[in-house]
Parts: sequence; structure tokens; C-alpha cells
Amino acid sequence: MAYDIFNPQVSKVSRGLEGKTFLIYGTNSVGKTKQATRFPKPFYLAFERGINAISGVPFAPIQKWSDFIQINKQLTNPLKQDDIKNMYNTIIFDTVDAAAIMCQQYVCTKFDAESIASGNKGYGLWSEYATEFWTQINLLTSCGFTVYFIAHQGTREFADAKGETYEKIYPKGDKRSIDPIADLCDVVGFAQENGLDENGKEIKSSLYLVQTKEYFARSRFDYMVPFIKEFTAENLEKALADAVAEEEKHKAGSTVNYEEFKESQETKRLTFEELMEQIGSIAQGISTNEKLNDNEREELANEYIEIVENYLGAGKKVSEANKKQTEQLELILFDLLQNERLSKLK
Repeated sequence: MAYDIFNPQVSKVSRGLEGKTFLIYGTNSVGKTKQATRFPKPFYLAFERGINAISGVPFAPIQKWSDFIQINKQLTNPLKQDDIKNMYNTIIFDTVDAAAIMCQQYVCTKFDAESIASGNKGYGLWSEYATEFWTQINLLTSCGFTVYFIAHQGTREFADAKGETYEKIYPKGDKRSIDPIADLCDVVGFAQENGLDENGKEIKSSLYLVQTKEYFARSRFDYMVPFIKEFTAENLEKALADAVAEEEKHKAGSTVNYEEFKESQETKRLTFEELMEQIGSIAQGISTNEKLNDNEREELANEYIEIVENYLGAGKKVSEANKKQTEQLELILFDLLQNERLSKLK
């Protein structure tokens, strides 16, 4: 079966940038986009024109959400991952708030509504919007790319332990778009300008990686530095590499290459056909097992039917199931194998 608590998967930390997700936010001209394009083999998703002053970067001009859906399907095509990874390692998503507006417009058009709030007979299309946005983001971040999200700087109200409210710098966007990405990302960095030096020359921005009462930032890595004085792609990559190396130093064997990491995260699942075959063998065993008497056969048949109907509905049969019901078939087989008598008929 898919899960075995007596033989669990063991978490690992992957080395390098593969599969890592970043959210970098700040005001204009702090290097968010420029540094993103310096990551390995970038491909730029231009929800807004952030590379007008940067040449030589492969990009897709995105004017509507359906453009992104088409590009996302190509990037995540499981049959072409080797070819795609030879071309692109880093996907730059610029910006989250611009993409969210396009997604809202797409959902409104899909459900023939003037706005998200007015759709669904006035109840709103918030759930539909959140689902649509997350479905595409989850697809993009599940294929092993380094995904680099960019957001503008905004603010959000928080409350302290005493219930007193205060305002904090936070990535710009609504809660149904920016919050899931902030939760998803391995690193959330706040890029802040440093003004000019004594000669009137711009000082490079800094990147903050630990949140304070003034701004939001965070990292999943225990040993990540809280602050990068000079925000560059190289310095961010080094900070990540150092954090992973420190993890390995404190816990030997805890870090692996990306292929090993990916394998540790995967759940081996039976196909629809395999599920049908295994469930069918148990059903057949009820009627053909010569060791069963009539009473036992009837009892087991009733137990089998109860399990099937619990997941497919009253009067439904496994033979009538379709591929969309694979989850239900997984649970049917799981329950059958948990039943001491039925499992012996497989």
C-alpha cells in the first residue's frame, strides 16, 4: 500500500538549488529581478515587465492567466523533463500580485462574474480563485525547478501577545495568493535599499531572512544566516549552501543530492489497473476459496460489500469504478488488507 507506519519515509535535506523555492520582495530597484536572472539557466515568466533593462534572458510575455496555464503545462510536462531541465533550471515568477490579478480575471470570466466578490450569486468566488491559483503554483513547484517568486513590498496588520495591533512590512498581495506562496517557499527574503554612499553612489541592497516586528522574512533552514549584507544571487546561493552544510555537520547523513531527496519524498502508488486487479483477486477469493463454508463466505461477502459501498456509494460495485476514483480504490484496498480474514484471500 501507499503508506506503512512501520516502514516510514525519512525526511532528508537536498543539497544545491534544485527543488528550492524562494520569495524575494521589496520596493522597486532593490535587485529582486536582476539577481533572479543570475541564478542558473533562468526562464522568466513576465507577468509584468521587469526585465526591460536586462538583456539575454529567455522569457515568456504573459498577458493573461491562460498564457501561464499553457506555459506551465509545457514546463511541467513529465514526458519532456530531461529536455526542459537541459534548458532551464530556474523559473522566475515576476510578480505574484500581478499574476493574482490575472488569475482573478480568469476566474471571473470562467464563471461569468463581474468580480470575485460578486460571483456565485453574491457569495463570492474566493474558493474557486484560491483553488485555481494554488493548483497552478503547486504544479510549477513540484517538478524540481528552482522557483524564484518576486513580490512588491506591502504592509499587513498584526497583533502582539497583548492583542495590540501593529503594521509590518509584508509581501504585497491578497491572502489567497501571497500567503500560500509565503508558506510554500523555503526562503522568504526582504530586500531593502541602503541609499547612497558618501560619493553619491548607490549602495547595494541587503537581504533580510529572519522576521522582526518591522518586516516579515523567514527560512526553513536552521543554520541560514539572518542577514546578507550585499544582496546578490551568488551570496544567496552561498548562504543556502552554508546552511545545508551546517545541517550535515550537526546531523551526518541528513543531506542528499536532489535525486535522492526526490525519491525520499515520493509515495509509491498502485495504478488504477493494479488496484482493480488486487481488489478483484480478493473478491474472487471469496467465491472460489475452498476452505470457506457457506456462512463464512456470506459473512466475508457482506464485509467486502460494506467496505466498497463506504467509498463508492450504496449499490455501487468496484467493476463500475473509473480512473477518477483511484483514491477511493486505494482506500478500499487498504481496508480490505486491514481486514484479517479478507486479506488472506488475495
